[in-house]
Amino acid sequence: MSEVTPCCGSSYENSWIADCCAVEMYSHTDICPQCKEHTEATGYICNECGNWTEDLEDAEEYKARMRENYLEEMADARRKYGE
Repeated sequence: MSEVTPCCGSSYENSWIADCCAVEMYSHTDICPQCKEHTEATGYICNECGNWTEDLEDAEEYKARMRENYLEEMADARRKYGE
């Protein structure tokens, strides 16, 4: 089972953004460079668009969701334009 980002269905990296202040963390410490408090960097960064996400999605579920969205858009277009 491969996991992808929910935004682009792409590969990802572990986040390096501090949970407390949303600034870049240094890899050698758990101290936030802005507020100087102990913190973590949670979540993931999409390699396609650079967005942060808290959760990943199974690749097959992502494909199914994208197909469902496509079919809904096509049905909406047929209703709107009568095609």
